[in-house]
Amino acid sequence: MEHGNTPAQGTFEFFRELPARPKRPERLTFMLFPDTETSVRIERFGKWFVCQNHLIGTRLKPERLHISLHHVRDDRCLRTKFIYAAKQAAGAVSMRPFEVAFRFITSFESGRPHRRPLVLLGEGDTFFDLHGALGVAMVKNGLRAANQFTPHMTLLYGPNAIPAQSIEPIRFMVHEFVLIHSELGLGRYNVLGRWSLNG
Repeated sequence: MEHGNTPAQGTFEFFRELPARPKRPERLTFMLFPDTETSVRIERFGKWFVCQNHLIGTRLKPERLHISLHHVRDDRCLRTKFIYAAKQAAGAVSMRPFEVAFRFITSFESGRPHRRPLVLLGEGDTFFDLHGALGVAMVKNGLRAANQFTPHMTLLYGPNAIPAQSIEPIRFMVHEFVLIHSELGLGRYNVLGRWSLNG
């Protein structure tokens, strides 16, 4: 269930008065976040792994560690109708809390070789159940949804190519998902809504 009120039509209209930022769009994304204790644990593990393997790059801060569920869209400024549609879709999802397990670490290829993501790979059918249910609801509300999904959490962006390798499992319980407004290039996440997984 969503916490907070759905914004009234026009809530974000003041953004129209600001200069357009085509190179730094406003992004809407559904995400999962670990609890604070797990975030700190993952950040410490990432720091240890980077030191052990002599990696270079930019590590993510604990508060930015997340798993992306669905990218909703990018716009030059926030558009109320898409926020409303995303919230309607999220409200249609009903699932129970589930456990996340990370057992492998690897790097993904990138169009920018100097910014390869170093990621933890998530496991579990429930990941795909949530992704699928949310995707169906998004389409019903006029939004696009991706069919492909690789659950992962990015720890660092850098030039090193790391082959997949097993790690001591990192686990945590997922109790909610959130809709995030990401101000690209500014390093800020703004929570627009939260929905509990209570079945």
